[in-house]
Amino acid sequence: MVGLSLYVTLYIIFDYEEIFGRAGDILPQDYVVGSLAVLLVLEATRRTTGWALPVLSVIFILYPLVYGPYMPGVLQTSTFGFERVVTLLYLSLGGVLGVAFKVTLEFIFLFIIFGAFLNRFGIAEFFIDFARAVAGTSRGGSAKVAVVASSLMGTVNGSATANVASTGVLTIPMMKREGFSPVFAGAVEAAASTGGQIMPPIMGAAAFLMVEFARIPYSDIIIHALIPSILYFAMVWGAVHFEAIRLGLARAAKETLPDVWPLLKSRGTAFLPIIFLTVMILFKQALMDAVLWSLVLTVVIAIVTPDLRKYVTFENLIGAVTDGVKTSVPLLLASACAGIVIGTVTLTSLGVNISAMIVDLSQGVAIIALLLSALCCLVMGLGLPTQIIYLTLAILVAPGLVNMGITVAGSHLFIIYFGMMSMVTPPICFAAFTAASLAGGDMMKTGVVAFRIALAGQLVPFYFALNPGLLMIGSTMDIAIAVIRASVGLIAAGLAFEVFRLWSAERDATLPRALIYLRRIIFLAAAILLIFPSTLPTIAGAGLIVIGAILVFTLKKSQA
Repeated sequence: MVGLSLYVTLYIIFDYEEIFGRAGDILPQDYVVGSLAVLLVLEATRRTTGWALPVLSVIFILYPLVYGPYMPGVLQTSTFGFERVVTLLYLSLGGVLGVAFKVTLEFIFLFIIFGAFLNRFGIAEFFIDFARAVAGTSRGGSAKVAVVASSLMGTVNGSATANVASTGVLTIPMMKREGFSPVFAGAVEAAASTGGQIMPPIMGAAAFLMVEFARIPYSDIIIHALIPSILYFAMVWGAVHFEAIRLGLARAAKETLPDVWPLLKSRGTAFLPIIFLTVMILFKQALMDAVLWSLVLTVVIAIVTPDLRKYVTFENLIGAVTDGVKTSVPLLLASACAGIVIGTVTLTSLGVNISAMIVDLSQGVAIIALLLSALCCLVMGLGLPTQIIYLTLAILVAPGLVNMGITVAGSHLFIIYFGMMSMVTPPICFAAFTAASLAGGDMMKTGVVAFRIALAGQLVPFYFALNPGLLMIGSTMDIAIAVIRASVGLIAAGLAFEVFRLWSAERDATLPRALIYLRRIIFLAAAILLIFPSTLPTIAGAGLIVIGAILVFTLKKSQA
């Protein structure tokens, strides 16, 4: 297989001008090379990422070849010959060697290498120590450390499962020692690590792909993503805080934690590569240049900082490159395999048809179109990484959402959010499963609790899709109203799902179950109504929150 891989690669390298110059004039050896390349990509992807993506790719390959002409309605396509399909998938820029692979190789690969350097040169360890210094002394401090550390580590790797694996080995045992259950400890780590994919300034791989597909500069993407990411992590933080209160956990002793100022004095320079990278991006410098210079700065900072100098070794230098390449292999192969899906979608115009179907099914109602799109993301997320979900749905679903009046940024970030949330949405939620294995908790229970903690990730996309101010699009007043609306709505949702507990479990035990469910339904209805920017739903949502608050206060007073 290695030999065949070299053969199909060298076939293009040595003769690429003629191959692409004679497009349409296909030779017999082109069929052989194309078939071998597709089979090799499928097998290599299976070995590195599992069965889900290769099986999905095969289904898409067979669509124009076998069953597409027999599909009903908008799903029906013309019949395409094997020669045309296989050469499109490898001997053109519309398949394996298409946009997905190009973006991954040119941009995401470099950011993964950058993250590996941050890990090897002690900067990622500084992030965790900084999180302990900032949040460790508060109630439930170990879990809050997990939230802060995972958001910072998301800046390093942008992968939910990798984030869980790298920070969870430290934070999960800390949470369990403090008194959190294994299920809750794993759920917090999974929810926080999943959010790392939407945490500026370095988001997950899907955000870099969004630059190409949505035609939005990355500097604008991180601005659009800022407020939603803050709301997401604020809600995870709140869930931890109220759980700590419910369990009656004490604050950690300050002497057991690092002090902020001495830490910043000794290793505060570790923030400079991230700050430099952010500034370069905001000033719209080329991403490749920004990350390469940031990588160089990482090494320089480690050399000139006494407390980091011990990490500057030849072994770590080689190890950083090796780690980055090993981490990149599954992503590069997944992107190549996703090119198969994208190629067949483009060939058959399936993307246009799916978008039209969503518009038709929703009957022009934006919220229904968003619900259908969210369902597509969650179903596809059963085993697929966020970037692959985005790649597929950016051409299948996003155009339909834009046609419904959703902003381009809102449509594409909506897909990224729900693609990301598949990591903590049962029944298959890999981030939660990874965290459960580290915590020793039940996998499915961990997934359910992680879903509740990450509730903001399920609701925020609806808020910013219908309220562009949340993406910092529009006037200052639009932004302020959108932030207030989303904040109040998320608090109401947190109360509905009992992520936030403003009352004791003992008090609830004396209430009729019907009354408890009524209270939760009132707050949930308020959270949903506040998604809509028009006047009537806003008034109704605010009124329900007042009714819910009166209900809580009256019950509390009557039992005092």
